[in-house]
Amino acid sequence: MQLRTDQSKDGAILGRKGTETRARLLAATRTLLETLSPFNLTVAAIAKAAKTAPATLYVYFDDVQDVFYALNIEAQQDFEAMTGNHPEWFSDPARIEADAQQFVDEFNRVWDRHHHALQYRNLESDRGDTRFLELRTANALPLIDRLAHAVRVAKPGIANREAYADAIVLFSGVERMAATRHQIPANQPRLPADELSAAQARVIARYLSGER
Repeated sequence: MQLRTDQSKDGAILGRKGTETRARLLAATRTLLETLSPFNLTVAAIAKAAKTAPATLYVYFDDVQDVFYALNIEAQQDFEAMTGNHPEWFSDPARIEADAQQFVDEFNRVWDRHHHALQYRNLESDRGDTRFLELRTANALPLIDRLAHAVRVAKPGIANREAYADAIVLFSGVERMAATRHQIPANQPRLPADELSAAQARVIARYLSGER
């Protein structure tokens, strides 16, 4: 997958000014998403917020959807850094509960930072956009692999396919809850986000430790 974080859309390596302009366009899009639906964003609106001309955006991106793709590349890099920074997760049976809670908390932290772009990615992949589906899959696989390894360690003798299937179910629950945290009303006392995160961690830890 071509990450294109330091390239124009035609593949040319960007200099300092070009890199700064591209970053400014992405930052402007993130700011606009705090108050606008992604489907209401236009090239003109992004360019105006970035204090540049609409034609400039086309140097770096094909269209608004391409801007969202770039934002999701940034999210993917943060998820990759998350797993890379914690090679110890789920390797010590004595730390299963702590690792499960940290995994959920770190996942939610990255999701919260990029939630507008990630929700758009998931919607487009559900609608059949292969580019966003491939990006979503590439994002998920390293995390699923980490959980599948934890399943195999926790349940010696389990078939690889079964371990992987269980890992997909565990990951899907974490991702879905991360995506819906922003939909919980602030005045809903029965569904505080912290309690839901703790519940996710408990489910993972109990599965991996064999508790019921």
